[in-house]
Amino acid sequence: MEKQMNNYVQESEQNKYFRFQVYQGEKTETGKVKRTKGVGMAYLRDGQNIYTLRLWMFATERYYLIQNKQDASKYFVMTREPNKNPSAKNKYFWNIVGNGKAESALGVIEVQFDLLEKPIYVNIYPESSAFSTGLADPEEVADAA
Repeated sequence: MEKQMNNYVQESEQNKYFRFQVYQGEKTETGKVKRTKGVGMAYLRDGQNIYTLRLWMFATERYYLIQNKQDASKYFVMTREPNKNPSAKNKYFWNIVGNGKAESALGVIEVQFDLLEKPIYVNIYPESSAFSTGLADPEEVADAA
């Protein structure tokens, strides 16, 4: 029984996610970002550094914010598609579809998609109610619909 409980605790700790608001906004004269409309959510697994971005207007699509190795304030917005070649060394093909820049003074990552005119913002502070191991894995959320 104790061994089962330890496995459950370890599994729960591995699946801890943080959830972040994604929204449209306007920069004010004071330099802050005023939230105008919620457009999605971002998820970050504890101990990882790749955000999974879910936009409500593209409900079945998943985007990834991946930090630039040379400049920690910059991000690539990427999609991925499975590599169907079973002998390939890479499991996915990754495609850059935009970029982002962390604005820590504003508390956001400003994200610009290549094909969208307006930027969106990812809050860098997680929702206080989202520090949970009970939060659904973003991979499973898509399958629930």
